[in-house]
Amino acid sequence: MVFFHCLRDDKCEWRKGLKDFAIQFNEAFGKDYSLSKFLDISEKGSKQQTKQPEVLLEAPGDKPMVIECKKIVYPHDYYKKHRHFHDFYKYFEDSYVRDLKPVLSQDMYEIGINENALYQNKSQKFTSISNQIVTHILQHIDKFHISNQISSLEPIPWCFRRVPENERDHESYKSGLRLSGSAKSLSYQFETLAEAEEEIAKELAKHLSITDIKFKDYANCLKILVIEICGDILSIPAPEVIVEIIENATIPSSVDQIWLADPQDEVESIITYHQIV
Repeated sequence: MVFFHCLRDDKCEWRKGLKDFAIQFNEAFGKDYSLSKFLDISEKGSKQQTKQPEVLLEAPGDKPMVIECKKIVYPHDYYKKHRHFHDFYKYFEDSYVRDLKPVLSQDMYEIGINENALYQNKSQKFTSISNQIVTHILQHIDKFHISNQISSLEPIPWCFRRVPENERDHESYKSGLRLSGSAKSLSYQFETLAEAEEEIAKELAKHLSITDIKFKDYANCLKILVIEICGDILSIPAPEVIVEIIENATIPSSVDQIWLADPQDEVESIITYHQIV
């Protein structure tokens, strides 16, 4: 997959992934690195005044390791819109549980929403939009029981369906409700991929410059930059293009290695790391 599409609100990079990175690094190279210090947090728990890497790791017989983690988000407002998307789900789930769930069999259902249309509405309208969708489904519940799917363009484009068995690739998707955003057109995809590559390359250059500053006081350490790519599937270039962008970047001499995070499952709880440089 090589990109993250959902929100991960934990601000601790160690818990979000660097702990797993350290485990995978140790397994790959036969090392025994463990967390020694959170470098970007002062002893009083506040952010350091000078720019620092995320963590310091130490291992018997090896030089210390410092790790910096950087996210490249494309489009730049992706998470702002995606949070809006998830906020809507909370309102819809309330309407679903209250009015719709009691008349449905226990199964896995999905509400698909046109994200662009949703973003045109403020969150104050989410209760009304949710209630209108649920009311429409209830009014056509017999049709839904036959076709397992129902949709409408009002109040915004949406589709409610029973999730087919072959799309349930995670244990938590045996029953309940999940949210899906509508895909952009292929023409949109081809028009924006070239722009995406350029913007990702620019963002990478900025992160490399900042990382160079953070690593300047750690000449005696192994200095590793971990990169996370974030966005939606139709806006992010193919994995091999991402790798090429990293390989072609001007990499400061202070950066010893660059690794790319690669989420393996839909809920992005399992992450594999690939060394690029």
